[in-house]
Amino acid sequence: MHVIRIIIIEDQTMLRDSLACAVSAQPDMEVVGILSDAAQVMDATMRLHPDLLLMDVCTENDSSGIVAARKVKQDHPEVRIVIMTGMPEITFVKQAQEAGVDSFVYKNVGTAELLGVLRSTMEGYSTFPRKQTGKFSGAS
Repeated sequence: MHVIRIIIIEDQTMLRDSLACAVSAQPDMEVVGILSDAAQVMDATMRLHPDLLLMDVCTENDSSGIVAARKVKQDHPEVRIVIMTGMPEITFVKQAQEAGVDSFVYKNVGTAELLGVLRSTMEGYSTFPRKQTGKFSGAS
């Protein structure tokens, strides 16, 4: 069994620790790095040789996970990238796709669903949210 080597990039300590704990508990996954600033991801990728990055859109020091993802994909196209955000900003999905990100999830997904996205992304599938339509769009 191939163990998926993962770097987690998340600025919120409690969420970062929870993600690391959930991922580390999986027999087919290993957390090889934990960062709070997306600007550090290129160096970490070269040092730690991850298979996958699980990266927040907005990280410490106003670093953009999407900008970092584009750089990683240019130099390390084999590394899979799952971008996550808690903000319902619809332009993030398009920006992430243009940067070459493999999958995109909102932070309100459950742990089991997130782990499923990580595994399917490693298998070559991409997950992106459908365009949200407002409950009251078109209502007068």
